Amino acid sequence: MNIYKILKIFTKFKSRRLKLFGLWVMHIMHRRYIGVFLDPVLGCNLRCRMCYMSDPSIEKRELGGEGRLTDETLNYIASTFFPYALKLQIGCATEPTLYKGLVKIIEKARQKGVPYISMTTNGQLLSEETLRKLVDAGLNEVTLSVHGLQKDVYENMMKGAKFERFQNLIQILKRTKKDYPGFKIRINYVMNHDNVNSLRSLYAVLDGLKVDVLQLRPIQKLGESDYKDFSLDTIRASYDEVLVPIINQCKADGTVCLCPTKENLDSLEESFDPLVDYLEELTYYYMTEKGCNKPQLEWKRDTFKEYHNKKGTEKDIRNSILHWKKKADTLHSTRKLNYSVN
Repeated sequence: MNIYKILKIFTKFKSRRLKLFGLWVMHIMHRRYIGVFLDPVLGCNLRCRMCYMSDPSIEKRELGGEGRLTDETLNYIASTFFPYALKLQIGCATEPTLYKGLVKIIEKARQKGVPYISMTTNGQLLSEETLRKLVDAGLNEVTLSVHGLQKDVYENMMKGAKFERFQNLIQILKRTKKDYPGFKIRINYVMNHDNVNSLRSLYAVLDGLKVDVLQLRPIQKLGESDYKDFSLDTIRASYDEVLVPIINQCKADGTVCLCPTKENLDSLEESFDPLVDYLEELTYYYMTEKGCNKPQLEWKRDTFKEYHNKKGTEKDIRNSILHWKKKADTLHSTRKLNYSVN
């Protein structure tokens, strides 16, 4: 299953009611429609300047037993949510390679038929042996968090990281990609005033590595962090010279490029689509050892069906299809960026 083709097709549907109707059908037919986003630890080996882990006012450290996923919790997640998941994302707000049981998580997801499994990592702790074990277990994709493409920019943005390790990882990924042609590589790059022009070195640093997905995301304030410059002016000024050639090269290479249009940079502050929020509410399940982002869910007790019966999900979606404007008026505005899927 190509999750990005599904995303591209879904974005072509303009009717809100059609999108909601499709989701309603998936729900009542007990088909897969959710994304499970799992942090198996609550810590990180780096202090990237744009990440909440770098917040100087709060002590952030790798947590002990209470922050690490236990077998009991993994079994609950696997039996309750994996049968309904289109995708499992391992690593969201923390660093998953600090967790020693990654192979077990992937194996559980495969046993439950999850069609797409991805892991997001800074890659600094990822060895070739470990990566191959994960791919053998069923990992479809590794997503690298990269926020600079010269040594000084990379190490300034990703405190604690070594650029030489990143360069070594590129070679590991090239060898792995050669032996596992179906394995996908994604790069997530958060652009800001200090690193957008570093993207000029992208293809030189990749050294021939075929990237399947490239996400270029403008910086947003998503909590407190060490980095304080949230202006998009440099990104706008560099768009035609720096980003457009990359977008065009991605098209030529068959790489999925997730990048806002120049016009949509302004939507970071000015526009709000309530449908995006509602679909996220229905499909986004973030989990750690401590719980899930669903307030009405009784953690490690409710089944998927019990939770949705309690919440009245089927009726809520149905009413939203019939009375979308009224539903939209009740949703809270959040800052979300419209991406062009190229």
